[in-house]
Amino acid sequence: MTVNTTMSQPDDVAAFAKAKGNASAYTARILRRQMLAEAEIVTTAAEPVESEDAAQVRWARVAGR
Repeated sequence: MTVNTTMSQPDDVAAFAKAKGNASAYTARILRRQMLAEAEIVTTAAEPVESEDAAQVRWARVAGR
């Protein structure tokens, strides 16, 4: 399930996310990494870039869904 939200970001941050192609998917991936970090599950920048589907599957395992 997805929920539409509106986020206000500084111009440079918005341009960076938009340049990634799919700003929503990129932002979700970054926020999921932060959520994992706050749950004390370590991720590293050296991890290979994962697809949005793979990120959702991994997050579902962590969230117990």
